[in-house]
Amino acid sequence: MIKLLKKAFWVPYEDSTVFPTVTKAQEAISQYCRENGASCSFPGDDEVIINDKTYEIYRGYENGSRGNYGIKCREK
Repeated sequence: MIKLLKKAFWVPYEDSTVFPTVTKAQEAISQYCRENGASCSFPGDDEVIINDKTYEIYRGYENGSRGNYGIKCREK
């Protein structure tokens, strides 16, 4: 749960060699929230509300990952 209190955090994404679609990103975020005891909902394709905080969803290259894709949630 501590990770969810940060202003921004990376969500584990299994297939980091493939760009995450909106559906894959939402599935990964939902699973991450379940595992950490948090609630989440998706008001838009690139937005998630986790425990009453709104986050922007970034899908793209993870810095320092040598070309691997990732999913990042950043507080709005």
